[in-house]
Amino acid sequence: MVMHLFDSSNFERALRRRRWVGFGLLAVGLVGMLCYFFLVDGSDVLPNFARGFYLGGAGGICIGAVFLLARVTYLLSNPEARKKAKIKEQDEREKAILNQSFQFAGIFTLFAAAGSLFVLVAVSMEATGAVLAVVAVYSVVWLLANLYLSKKL
Repeated sequence: MVMHLFDSSNFERALRRRRWVGFGLLAVGLVGMLCYFFLVDGSDVLPNFARGFYLGGAGGICIGAVFLLARVTYLLSNPEARKKAKIKEQDEREKAILNQSFQFAGIFTLFAAAGSLFVLVAVSMEATGAVLAVVAVYSVVWLLANLYLSKKL
């Protein structure tokens, strides 16, 4: 997903920006790791699943950032691979597949969250509020994106 955040008309510049995103993600992951080891690990305040979330979430972000940085560094240093990646990324079929994948994922997430509200309302009002907030944020972001893109495109 990070690959498609930046305009790829100048592919090398987009790769350099992605490298900065990779460093940013790595920094976030390392902050999470530091929080785990210095604040959470020895604490009895948080339950085990919350402590596991810190370690797993921070570790996952770090691993993802390292993969992103490795790929971008490889593409920046290898002109042949960069050319192939640029062709693949700018292919109209690939763009259509990506856009439809995002659309399907968003619709599925929205309906799954809305459906889960029927179960959650009987189990936990806090969980219901959290899922309802996710549905509301999704809806507001969709509306704002729709308004912005209708003016821009």
